[in-house]
Amino acid sequence: MSARQKRRAAEARTQGCHMLEIHQIPVLSDNYVYLVHEPNSQQTAVVDPAVSAPVLDLLQAKGWTLHFILNTHHHMDHVGGNRELMAATGCTIVGPKADEGRIPGIGVQVGDGDVFSLGTAKAKVFDVPGHTRGHIAYWFEDDDALFCGD
Repeated sequence: MSARQKRRAAEARTQGCHMLEIHQIPVLSDNYVYLVHEPNSQQTAVVDPAVSAPVLDLLQAKGWTLHFILNTHHHMDHVGGNRELMAATGCTIVGPKADEGRIPGIGVQVGDGDVFSLGTAKAKVFDVPGHTRGHIAYWFEDDDALFCGD
């Protein structure tokens, strides 16, 4: 943990706030999947799971339960693990409402101005079309974490 992360964690503890635990998982030849854990509620989300196996392995190693998949857009290197993860964990898939027909297993559609809650952590949702027409980003402002896909 960097000095900045240690300082923020200490500040969060004194203010009664959360501090997301984020793990980067390298997959395929040049992609990353992010496992995001909110410690107060013990809720966990995975962002853009291209594949399921390394996500399930890390969940097991950590002893965490997967509650949500957060998709930023519909490309297979971001949604390829959706159905397997949902089948294995019963999690809910969250993704862009503008692309709901192209997100495998989507259960919750979000778009610009919406707020997604992972336990006590709140993510502002932004439409960021360009890479795809339905591309979105999740900004956990209090945790300095932005998940924007490509």
